[in-house]
Amino acid sequence: MAPKSTIPIIDYASPSGKRYLEKLLFLRRQSDETIAAKVSSVIADVRNTGDKALFAFTKKFDGVSLTARTLRIAPAEIARQAAKTPAALQKAIREAAKRIRDYHKQQHGCEFTMRSPEGSLRQIVRPLNRIAVYVPGGHAVYPSSVLMNVIPAKVAGVAEIVAMTPPRSVLDPGIAYALRLCNIDEVYRIGGAQAIAALAWGTQSISPVDKIVGPGNAWVQAAKRLAYGTVDIDSIAGPSEVAIVADGSVDPSWVALDLLAQAEHGSGDELAVCITDSEEAARNIAAATVAVIDGSLAAETFRKLPPHAITIFLTADRRSSFDIVNILAPEHLEIMTASARQDLKLVTNAAAVFLGPFTPVALGDYFIGTNHVLPTGGAARFSSPLGVESFLKRMSVAYVSSKGLQKAAPYVSTLARAEGFVHHALCVEKRIKK
Repeated sequence: MAPKSTIPIIDYASPSGKRYLEKLLFLRRQSDETIAAKVSSVIADVRNTGDKALFAFTKKFDGVSLTARTLRIAPAEIARQAAKTPAALQKAIREAAKRIRDYHKQQHGCEFTMRSPEGSLRQIVRPLNRIAVYVPGGHAVYPSSVLMNVIPAKVAGVAEIVAMTPPRSVLDPGIAYALRLCNIDEVYRIGGAQAIAALAWGTQSISPVDKIVGPGNAWVQAAKRLAYGTVDIDSIAGPSEVAIVADGSVDPSWVALDLLAQAEHGSGDELAVCITDSEEAARNIAAATVAVIDGSLAAETFRKLPPHAITIFLTADRRSSFDIVNILAPEHLEIMTASARQDLKLVTNAAAVFLGPFTPVALGDYFIGTNHVLPTGGAARFSSPLGVESFLKRMSVAYVSSKGLQKAAPYVSTLARAEGFVHHALCVEKRIKK
């Protein structure tokens, strides 16, 4: 019989509590350099030999033989597979797509024009021309990720959107339906690091893109990291994580289920943290989590997690609870307190926030319209969820009149010569002398 589960309760006010949090932060930052080295070799081969390497790696890693003729999934095949999607799933995908579209239509780039002492200044916004969405196709398939990645790009006005998914015997019907609903018909059956390399640098059969978005395994994430700079990327997606600030007002079993909803992803590196200033709530939530695990069909998955994966922090007060939140900068934050709306004011670092007992993360993962492509590993300190702005670029436009140049030139000349750039100075000095 498998051992009973235990959930650690950590006193954050103690020195050992602070060290425990530091340990969580350290473990979250670790990366596998071995994978990065192997991925670098794959990328180099694809850059050097294009389709030849692309097909060879697909045969090696996926056991599938491809040619230039079979690389692309025909629109007719997408349509056939989409038609196999159960009616209930079709409706759920359509309803989710509507909400995602409605939410993202509220996002837009900021254009403006202003007068300046020298003339006028503008900011204009343009969409990226061509982007790629990586659609995982391993042990699980995610139609929701198709919607979350494609719809903001569509709203932004991206002209060309290509999808890349690992080769399977047949395209998953739910994925096919989501692609068809979003009018994506340039779809390739390629996965892994070789797919990212093809998208970044192009091959004989695949044109390069400006940006790559979408989740993937460690190989895909390592490849995206190496491709960044040649193309833009959404983020380096790490394991799922959630922080839940709770008090005695919430059903402990609800907190337990929300912790385990993130921990069940199965990589073994997930992080699910509950933070409370109530000792009674801490005990009740720990007991409820153990009870759910011991009765769960996924109990073995949870028991394989490292001891720190599911943790409860006990704090002295609410402000200390949010100190932990802001240090963690979690991917998902649930505030399950009686004063959730007021407590939101204490949050400075979190990617997606879910307020109150009736707003579990799963709603945002699938349906309500907010984007589930989120920064992980503490990156919420400096980055944001995927959105329309992720597919836009800003350009500055300046117009300076002759009189404006006369005003500006002495300052430019002084600054340029102070920095040792004589021709920067001369290019304005010459104009005003003329």
